[in-house]
Amino acid sequence: MGLPAEALKALKQVITYLENQRDWIGSYEQWRAQGYPIGSGMIERTVALINRRMKKRGMRWRRANATAVVALRADLLNDDWITPQPLRAFP
Repeated sequence: MGLPAEALKALKQVITYLENQRDWIGSYEQWRAQGYPIGSGMIERTVALINRRMKKRGMRWRRANATAVVALRADLLNDDWITPQPLRAFP
């Protein structure tokens, strides 16, 4: 393929990983049949919405505080109030 040996080795590792995780990863057809949304559009829209809210005039956000608000929102949307607090935090 004309790739350097190091790049070819990394590519083979990725392919092996994906093949080993195939059952866990699933397939788009299966997810679509189960009614799950496919694609990144919903995520990209959410990120844009959060950015717009946090960048309004006069707003001042610290990363840790913004991350906590996003984590809280995720818990609310997932109705997940059982997960221990330390596991909810993002780096």
